[in-house]
Amino acid sequence: MSYETVTYTKKQHCAFITLNRPERLNSFDMKLGKELYEILHKASLDETVKVVVLRGTGKGFCGGGDVKEMHQSHDKSQFLRDLTKAIHRCVLEMRSMEKPVIAAVNGAAFGAGFSLMLACDIIIADEKAKFGTAFIGIGLAPGCGTQLLSRLIGYHKACEYILTSKVFSAKQAEEEGIINKAVPAEKLDEEVERFISIFQQFPSIAVGKAKMLIHKSFEHTMKQHLELESITAAFAAGTQDFTEGVTAFVEKRKPTFKGK
Repeated sequence: MSYETVTYTKKQHCAFITLNRPERLNSFDMKLGKELYEILHKASLDETVKVVVLRGTGKGFCGGGDVKEMHQSHDKSQFLRDLTKAIHRCVLEMRSMEKPVIAAVNGAAFGAGFSLMLACDIIIADEKAKFGTAFIGIGLAPGCGTQLLSRLIGYHKACEYILTSKVFSAKQAEEEGIINKAVPAEKLDEEVERFISIFQQFPSIAVGKAKMLIHKSFEHTMKQHLELESITAAFAAGTQDFTEGVTAFVEKRKPTFKGK
């Protein structure tokens, strides 16, 4: 199936999803929201995919919601309701899939684009990239991202970044713990590939369940979460990968995982 606003390729157990509206800085419109969700869902269900990479075409990652489309809408309230729900579906799909999602941020990530970036599990950015929540600057309450950012940097810092519509650098984002690493533009693909190679070799079921546990940890009491950890460990212990892992450990060799 062909898409207009997103491209999808698969190579060696890695799904590459690219936002493809370079003439609009890959801004998020209704069509992109629909197509991105469909592709994310496709990657989530594909058992041969171990890791997903989200990136943008052209000069930026994603400039946010398409302001031109907002301006042209007749019922702006209903339009923003629909647009934010489209963004939320993508965010939830990324967080709920039991596969690591890597953001390869080649440039600006603002508003909805910043939120999409935050929803990824590993974030590698060009050190010249700029970030910002952007919503306040156009008179809009944030339609996404407030919870994600608050959990990362705490209440007061989140207020500073969101309420003042602060624009900040990739280096600042790295220092705040918002992204994993800022690298020179020429090193971006290399650093992303380093993480891809790790996940290609690792036991995909265990990695997926570990991601799920990290995500669920924000919802549970300690007692609830410890019980979920126990149940999940027992499940993983029944996989072929666990048998291979402990056998390889005892035999003092490198394990060969098959995702089963």
